Amino acid sequence: MNAAGWTLRRGAARGRLHNDWLDARFSFSFADWRAPQGDRFGVLRALNEDVVQPGRGFAMHPHRDLEILILPLEGLVEHRDSQGRHALVRPGEVQLMRAGHGIAHSQMNPQAGQVDRHLQIWVEPRRHGLAPGVWQQAVRAPAPGAWQVFASSDGRDGSLVVEQDLCIALGLAGEGQRLAWQGRPGRSQYLHLVDGQAEVQVGEAPPLVLAPGDALAFDAPAPAGTATGLPQARWLLFDLPSVSPAPGAA
Repeated sequence: MNAAGWTLRRGAARGRLHNDWLDARFSFSFADWRAPQGDRFGVLRALNEDVVQPGRGFAMHPHRDLEILILPLEGLVEHRDSQGRHALVRPGEVQLMRAGHGIAHSQMNPQAGQVDRHLQIWVEPRRHGLAPGVWQQAVRAPAPGAWQVFASSDGRDGSLVVEQDLCIALGLAGEGQRLAWQGRPGRSQYLHLVDGQAEVQVGEAPPLVLAPGDALAFDAPAPAGTATGLPQARWLLFDLPSVSPAPGAA
């Protein structure tokens, strides 16, 4: 569905890579898959949902000039990098890796009997060639009907500081509860339904029912909108610099 200034992107239309150890969904162009709606959403380069089988994962590989966030949903993510760090990232935590002028890392599922399901977010930084680094902290659970920022340019609400003018928040709408948003001039928004189901009202448009993986992409500032849990829905909200309009896909 396309409307003035925004598009509905169905999760079923995301790219997919499925093999014996990984089931990954791509919201934007990734690896060999090209997204019909464009390679990115402004400075948001990747939003991947990865399900990794026990004892498997991504072997050591390099990155540079990216801000990479890992948000576990189920199971554990084990991080090792070329600077000697070792960490376990659990649901309720978030990790930020600043690739900077270059870093290599591995990302494995260390468990013997449980899959690792996580979201991987890539952000284009404002400045290139920075010193690499890794930071990790707990994410406060959002109150029902509210947003909780976990990454921002200014560290608001105790969030991780990313090298880009954006804000990323988790939101929760319980059964019958409304989670609201309102765009700002000169900004664009991207809302991604992590899990659950929701009825969404955007401005004067007819209500829409969204399923996990569905997203709303607002090139222009988002009109006032609400998402009501059916029965419960968890959301990601990206607020970022204005994005040039691009074709959308239903």
